[in-house]
Amino acid sequence: MFAAYRFHFLWLVSFLLVEGTAQGFAPASVTEQPLPGPVPGRPATPSASSPAHSPAVGSLRQFLLAHRQPDTVRVNRLNSLALLLRSNSATESATLFRQALALATHLHYMRGQADALFGLGYYYREQSRYVQALNYTQQAHQLYVRLQDRFNETRAIYGLTRIYFEQGLYGQSLAANLAGLQLARTEKLTKPELFLRIQHGLTSTALGEYDQARRSLLRALGLAKQLHDAIGYGHAYTALGELSEQQQQWARAQYYYTQALRSYQPVYNEQGLLPTRINLVKMDEYQGRAAQALAQGRVLLREARTTREMARLQLVLSRAFLRTGQLDSAQYYGMQSLRLSRTSNLKEEGAAAATLLARAGAQQGDFVVAYRYQREAGAYADSLTGNATRRRVAALQFRAEQEQEASQRRELAQQQELADLRQHQQQAILAVLTLLAGGIVVWTYKRRQRLHEEALRKRLAADLHDDVGTLLSQIALQSGLLQEGLADVEGQREQLNQIADASRTAVRQLNDVVWSLDAHNDHLPDLLDRMRDYAYEVLPPAGFEVTFEVPAALPEQRLPVLLRRNLYLIYKEALHNILKHARQANQVTIGLYLPDPGRLVLNIADNGQPATSVVENRPYQHQRRTGHGLRNISQRAAAVGGEAIASMGPTGFRLRVQMPLT
Repeated sequence: MFAAYRFHFLWLVSFLLVEGTAQGFAPASVTEQPLPGPVPGRPATPSASSPAHSPAVGSLRQFLLAHRQPDTVRVNRLNSLALLLRSNSATESATLFRQALALATHLHYMRGQADALFGLGYYYREQSRYVQALNYTQQAHQLYVRLQDRFNETRAIYGLTRIYFEQGLYGQSLAANLAGLQLARTEKLTKPELFLRIQHGLTSTALGEYDQARRSLLRALGLAKQLHDAIGYGHAYTALGELSEQQQQWARAQYYYTQALRSYQPVYNEQGLLPTRINLVKMDEYQGRAAQALAQGRVLLREARTTREMARLQLVLSRAFLRTGQLDSAQYYGMQSLRLSRTSNLKEEGAAAATLLARAGAQQGDFVVAYRYQREAGAYADSLTGNATRRRVAALQFRAEQEQEASQRRELAQQQELADLRQHQQQAILAVLTLLAGGIVVWTYKRRQRLHEEALRKRLAADLHDDVGTLLSQIALQSGLLQEGLADVEGQREQLNQIADASRTAVRQLNDVVWSLDAHNDHLPDLLDRMRDYAYEVLPPAGFEVTFEVPAALPEQRLPVLLRRNLYLIYKEALHNILKHARQANQVTIGLYLPDPGRLVLNIADNGQPATSVVENRPYQHQRRTGHGLRNISQRAAAVGGEAIASMGPTGFRLRVQMPLT
């Protein structure tokens, strides 16, 4: 069984005409429905809404008669009219497309050129002139790509797919088809995807991949329902009919062809419906309804216009007459079909006609004639088998190449997955190491904090013991003596004064300890304020005049806690030594400044007279003037990396302490 069918891919018509008519033929679902009883093929009445007679065609014709100005508007109207006429008035449609192409080329109007080229490609494909069809369609495709018109780009790819398919170039047809489907899915172009899926089903049918074909075509039916596309319905049902016909499921094929006819009727005229009606007549004959096939076949033969249509109908009539035993009529129509097939190189129809004539000759007992036709049928079959084999081999080669590419992609994907896995493992290891390092850092930090807190507690305990503890012991001793009452009134008053002085000193020492621990006092101006307060608290009452020599704008330098504490204690120790040991001194000068960003300098000087010979610029701990106090100053300065230098001259005692800030 050799089936041939040409699709009429009417894009614009489906948009213009289907909306009002789709409800009458849309199936309830895309799954196969129970097969009905035989539906006789009957002539379809001309549709009032068919493109050749539609109001849109009349309106466009009137516009073109009135608007003769050679501009892009005329190009667009020419292409629109040609598109409406291309299925039912192919020759006029081709003439209009040529006019549009010439004018668009003259105007350098790329859009008009692309549409006209695509229309001419369709026309030549319908005429089986594939060289011209391929040339025009490829040019249209290139222009649509340049225009970045993805919708019409997929239409052009569909046209190339059809051209390759009709020439039996299944491999190239599949390649173009899959490229078009990918583009349609990427750009979400449902209508192009519909027709490309139909074509994929047809190619799969030709290759014998029936399950794949059915899946593609049922998916196409779903898209047609989604779009309410009459032509999409018709094409999908026709392709399902051909699939069933290939599987010799005649009743199922007739059901699908009937559905296709109902879908096409709102769109096509009598000539456009003829291929589907021929399919229905053929199904009548295959199912043994010879009388019905003869009646309908004679009617359709009078309407046929193309060689292929006439050859197909003559085959149907020849088989029907042979089935009814009318051998003369069977031979007549068989010879007519064979003659047309020979002149038009219709190999499928020629093989079928030669086979029928061989059978008729054998039934008449003319075995010489039967043998001659059988040999011709064999020659056709060999040619068709060779062509089919080559086509299948080409398609299988394409499938193999496609599978190889898919295998390579899978291998690359696996390699990438392994690389990603290794990267993830490395990242996980790095994360664990980072967490471990972070844990170590946190542990080290907390340990340092704990050690710092322990050291701070020890220093606090030492300061309280050394300073406050001694004073409290004195207070306790004086209180005990006062309680014993051994001293006279004057002695008791002296003891009370001593207790008061010791209490005030203890309070001051406690304030100093608290101040040294408060982080809010870590800046240099805070240290200077504390030094001023202490100096004015202890020196003026002892008869000393205090002078501070500091910069007008002291920077907000943050001081380490240990440095601030030790410098303040050195300062207190130095003032204490002045109060205790300075002879005939009445003036104290205190200086605090930053000679550079990394160094802090404290200068303390008095105007007292030396008790011994002058010793200048010696390390502070070697001066004998102040005993343990001098050693404490030196040790505190060395504890933070600094140094203390003292000098004694005619003008008084001087102390210079410098400490690094880093």
